[in-house]
Amino acid sequence: MADTFRLMERRASGDFRPDPRANQFPAFDPKRQAEMTVWELWETWITQKQPKPATVDRWRAVFLGLQDAFRSRDANSLTEDEARKWAGGLITEERSAQTVAEVWVNASRTIFAWALSQKHVDRNPFAGVKISVPKKVRHRETQAFRTEELTTILTATRMPSPQRLAAHYAALRRWVPWVCAYTGARAGEITQLRGQDVICQDGVWAVRLTPGAGTIKTGAARVVPIHDHLIEQGFLAFVKQSGRGPLFYNPEARRKTQGPDLTKPGQSQAVKSRNKLAEWVRSLGIDDPELSPTHAWRHTFKQIADRNGISERVSDAITGHSPQTEGRKYGQPTLEDRCAPGRGVGVSHRCGGHRQSSVRVRVATPDPQPGDDDDRRENGPD
Repeated sequence: MADTFRLMERRASGDFRPDPRANQFPAFDPKRQAEMTVWELWETWITQKQPKPATVDRWRAVFLGLQDAFRSRDANSLTEDEARKWAGGLITEERSAQTVAEVWVNASRTIFAWALSQKHVDRNPFAGVKISVPKKVRHRETQAFRTEELTTILTATRMPSPQRLAAHYAALRRWVPWVCAYTGARAGEITQLRGQDVICQDGVWAVRLTPGAGTIKTGAARVVPIHDHLIEQGFLAFVKQSGRGPLFYNPEARRKTQGPDLTKPGQSQAVKSRNKLAEWVRSLGIDDPELSPTHAWRHTFKQIADRNGISERVSDAITGHSPQTEGRKYGQPTLEDRCAPGRGVGVSHRCGGHRQSSVRVRVATPDPQPGDDDDRRENGPD
């Protein structure tokens, strides 16, 4: 009590210097919550942010590595020097500097930034960690398919399937390359397509790419017109025969997970189908390591669209690329705009009639397979 009166007397006389006796008490930190390990941060982030399963799958190894390196440590105790040393030691012959920078450091920085915003930690030890990435030497001039690669794949889609191949995998090979070629969609957006997503809207046959079917990178649905060449090949008849459910995977097959572990979401059946498609394309001899066997369709579509005078605004709307400016978000092209001759993908088979066709992917293919006859072409789904 006497110390308190003496402090008050000093204040009254104008002495406002810090009280040295206060140093004997621990500093009060109103920000920190309970201590958490790196793995606990990771699990909490998944629970609260609910990221895409693919993100969890890819980043899980990062936090297994962090947990192994800093086992039982409070995440808040990690320093920038420790983070930098750990990240630098990840580069090996099997793991490139680019992978470390784009996956390992990026994942760590993202989670700690979130943890800082939630007051789980006082600082982000990865905020200033940079990995020097050597400039990549590319031997390929384009990430789109070359003409001979395009021809090889699309020709193979019309070949008879092996007898033991499951029906949904046969359909995967037959249709997904063509749908990707004419929509520029991500392969995963098509492998998750359902019969109910093939619709007639504003008098135009179209596919509705929606988060309701699975993962859409932008999180936003879009409607893309179906090209007349797909309809001529019997795509609508295939959809009608398949029903309203998934077109390119078996919905009865269950996703393999290991219990209720949120850090192991497993791959969806649509992702597995996309991977199967990539394996098949590689088996055709399309084995350039600088070329994605599925994502190249997006580059190919944009290339062909530009070559044929389709505006970037329209092709972006079709492929689901985000507008480059705030102003371009206004007045997005309608479905009619996207299928107008000379501007869209050239839909001629309308739900209630026909119109002039436009841009086609030109490739020599074998004669239509049995069942691709004329009476199947224009009968869409019920």
